[in-house]
Amino acid sequence: MRTRVTMLNTMASQDFEQALDRFRAWGLEVVDLKNGIYGQSVERLTAAQAESAAQAMQRRGLQAYCLSTELFHDDLEKGEAHFRAHHLDRVDQAVEVAKILKPSLIRLLSARTAVSADEPGRAELIARSRPWLTRLYQEAIDRIADAGFMVTIENEAHRNLWSRPQEVVSDFAALNRPGRVHFTYDVQNLWQMGTFPTMEAYRQLRPLIGFLHVKGGKRGETGS
Repeated sequence: MRTRVTMLNTMASQDFEQALDRFRAWGLEVVDLKNGIYGQSVERLTAAQAESAAQAMQRRGLQAYCLSTELFHDDLEKGEAHFRAHHLDRVDQAVEVAKILKPSLIRLLSARTAVSADEPGRAELIARSRPWLTRLYQEAIDRIADAGFMVTIENEAHRNLWSRPQEVVSDFAALNRPGRVHFTYDVQNLWQMGTFPTMEAYRQLRPLIGFLHVKGGKRGETGS
């Protein structure tokens, strides 16, 4: 299987169509769409804006690979009703955008907590929240998959629920949605949460990985 390389549109330029021109010049074929798309994040695009974005990519021979939404990137302390209203209820709009842009993936993000990793009570808070959070993720995955799209869940850094590979493995087992969802492994984000990127960490996560994020390279003693 040929590996395809992509990057977020805003990493090429804050101007959407200029970003597409750079993707084309760099020889990339697929675009990871997140924000800065005619002034909107991808999950908030109107049908007209999504059509314009689709046509702009088509003119350059590019395809959408992932719709990198910000859905579910929120604090557990806000509770189930907040997550349902501000995240699950917005899944349908993301699906409508995807029907126009035709990506391979729709990304959700792992949730977070305001309780830091070393504070007492973090484990208890996560344990109490997991049943309803799992249900909401399952509903989101099913809505997206029923519309014909693969779901990927990415680990974020800073106060994220996932700090170790086993936490990721356990949560995916609880989701119980094989063939409908996979893991976007952002190596640096898990490192920032405390797990150094060893081969053992990779081996634990490998069965779940469908998309790999890498960044933060350095060269030279000055880090340039």
